Amino acid sequence: MKCIVFYESWQMECCGTAFSTGDTVKWLVHQTEQINSPVDVGEINYYYEAHSSDWQNLLVLEGKVEQIKILYEKYTPSAEDSRLLVPVSGETVEADRVKGFEKKIHDMEPSGYIVTLNEYTIRPAVQEEVTYR
Repeated sequence: MKCIVFYESWQMECCGTAFSTGDTVKWLVHQTEQINSPVDVGEINYYYEAHSSDWQNLLVLEGKVEQIKILYEKYTPSAEDSRLLVPVSGETVEADRVKGFEKKIHDMEPSGYIVTLNEYTIRPAVQEEVTYR
C-alpha cells in the first residue's frame, strides 16, 4: 500500500527534518485533492502540515520513504497583482535525500517535495501531537 505526500519547501526550511529514501517518517498531514502547479505531478493523497493548530482536522501519517521528487517551478508576476508570483512552468527531479534549501536549477526554485510512502499507517491526530499553537 502506497500514498503520495506533498511537502512544501518552506515548511522544510522552517522546521523540517532532513529525510532520505528508506527512512521511516512520522508527519502531520491533511487530505488534499491536488496542488496548484503547472507541472503534472499526478495524484497527491496528503499534504504535509506542521503549521496548523487545527488538530481536529490533522492526521498522523507514518511510513517508509520509497521515492522523493523535488518539484521545481519558475515564477512570474501575476497578471492580476504584480506583487504576487505564480508558477508558470517547472519539472520534477528525483532525489535520494532532501534537507531543505535545495539549490535552484535552470532558473527554477524548489517549491516542494513529492514523497511516495509505502508500508504506511494513518490515524487522526490527538491534541498533544500538534505542537504548533
